[in-house]
Amino acid sequence: MLNVLSLFSGIGAFEKAFDNLGIEYNLLAYCEIDKYASKSYSIIHNVPEEKNLRDVTKVDILDIDEPVDLITYGFPCQDISNAGKQKGFTDENGERTRSGLFFEALRIIDDYKPKFAIAENVKALVSKKFAEEFKTVLESLDEV
Repeated sequence: MLNVLSLFSGIGAFEKAFDNLGIEYNLLAYCEIDKYASKSYSIIHNVPEEKNLRDVTKVDILDIDEPVDLITYGFPCQDISNAGKQKGFTDENGERTRSGLFFEALRIIDDYKPKFAIAENVKALVSKKFAEEFKTVLESLDEV
């Protein structure tokens, strides 16, 4: 059975896929900042909202004391998506965008050192416009 940590959980699409495929897993925690998505997640997956770590920027290595086998995450795509602002990971002032929260997922992967990590994002991430961001994603994941 996989010990799973879900980041940017939304309503738990990864976990629903595991359920649909009959993959047994133990949800250690999920992380969703939106209170409505968190409530929905809790109801859909029949888990207490106390399992929600909430703000991904505040997730700490001490939050989970069991080994993490798998981290799932779909970091925010608003600044990469064709329908979004297309600023990438940083804006014109060098400030991290919502899509820049990828680096928080990376930090958590580095902290917990799971056997596996599954990321989901949008098609535009592999486009020519975001070639540097995609290169950063691949190199960063390779490092951790």
